[in-house]
Amino acid sequence: MRTAFTLIELLVVIAIIAILASLLLPALSRAKSAGISVACRSNLHQMGLALSMYTSDFRKYPLWLSGVTFWDTMLLPLASNNRNLFQCPGNRASAPWTNNPALPQVNPSYDYNMAGTARFNIRNPVSLGLDGGGLYVAETGVRAPSDMIAICDAKSAPVGGDRDADDMPLNLLVELTAPRHHEGFNAAFCDAHVEYGKKTVWLQKSDRARQRWNLDHQPHQETWVNNP
Repeated sequence: MRTAFTLIELLVVIAIIAILASLLLPALSRAKSAGISVACRSNLHQMGLALSMYTSDFRKYPLWLSGVTFWDTMLLPLASNNRNLFQCPGNRASAPWTNNPALPQVNPSYDYNMAGTARFNIRNPVSLGLDGGGLYVAETGVRAPSDMIAICDAKSAPVGGDRDADDMPLNLLVELTAPRHHEGFNAAFCDAHVEYGKKTVWLQKSDRARQRWNLDHQPHQETWVNNP
């Protein structure tokens, strides 16, 4: 006699497969997201090493913008001219970074801690980041390189303009808008090591959190009112 599945048996098998899929898909999604975050951290580590080589060669940190040359273009030759390093794999909505000489533009995924918790390109209070308010910061000007944020995940730049669609960004803090990695961001420090933290951790208004943004390793509470 020929045997076959009954309709009830087929429905039971389909239901079991659906249940297993519902259990496995979130785990697979988390694993994929974790892999993307790891790739992003690898990018940032390579950028951190390029920044370390730059400071070793020139004894100073690059400006966020020097003439028409942005910080990422200055680091590019020290990163094997690999533009893919400057494209976060979790930032799929943005176009690849070309940095067209006719339209100088920063990469769409990462930004530079140009001002710390102060305002960029304003010297009252003086910039507390790696740009120094348009003045070069000496290699020795960073008090705690292993505890100062240098480069971080940041929001995408609109085509034809900077991230804030105005003349200059305020600082990197205000760029931390939409987290890409499990509600968090990756950041490279001045010594090239990379850390992951939730958005609330990076933006926490506490002395410990805010001093990590400033070259003198002080929290500068007087600047908190300007930031998220």
